Amino acid sequence: MDRPLFDIYLVNGNITIFFGTHADGFKNDILNSSLLGELVSASKHSHNREMLWSDYVETVSKIGWITKSREFKRCEFSGKSLLKIVEQATATTLNKEEKQTLSNAFLQLKKPPTQSPVIKTVLDKLRTNIFVASDEINAFTSTKPSVATTARLTFVRDTATIITLQVAFKTSDDLNMDILDQPILNAIMDGKSNTWLLASSLDSRRYDNVREAVIKKVGSHLNTDLLHVPTPNRAG
Repeated sequence: MDRPLFDIYLVNGNITIFFGTHADGFKNDILNSSLLGELVSASKHSHNREMLWSDYVETVSKIGWITKSREFKRCEFSGKSLLKIVEQATATTLNKEEKQTLSNAFLQLKKPPTQSPVIKTVLDKLRTNIFVASDEINAFTSTKPSVATTARLTFVRDTATIITLQVAFKTSDDLNMDILDQPILNAIMDGKSNTWLLASSLDSRRYDNVREAVIKKVGSHLNTDLLHVPTPNRAG
């Protein structure tokens, strides 16, 4: 059986996956508006996971993303991969086929073409988002201290519903692409929310009125911070 069709982009280092097929114009609108939200939030709050999320949601909501549901909660996990954490956080959101597509996409992210900037782009973003976790403060141990960071992922379903997920985690390993599918991530033991989930849709009529303004605001970042990841079913 053929693998489900998917398309992967990196939006300022954040993973965005389109499930199924979508019109190029629609994809551009999602990518550009998401990029604006990312640039606004990251410029002020890259080390504050709560504000990083709230500013992103506030920005995209102002330019046509209509909220269907929104939640933040704490998920307990130990020795898990980012893939497993995402599956846990979206247990009632993504279906079985979409989760398989997600797994395929993560595999592709770990083995990009030679000379591709994919891996560096993903890791640079994770390093930019590093923050000091409260459970690491005053933790005087002989072991290597953990690194705490956040990852934001966006999944666009074939129904055009947009699922945005932000996850906070820590690892005692160096930040590398093994976080995608290897059991090296742990929950930060501070009692705070560590997953934020937004289900939304793009109001095309409303976005029509701001499209040019969005493109103008992101400017040259369209060329530097949007990266299409080649996949087996899509080249280039």
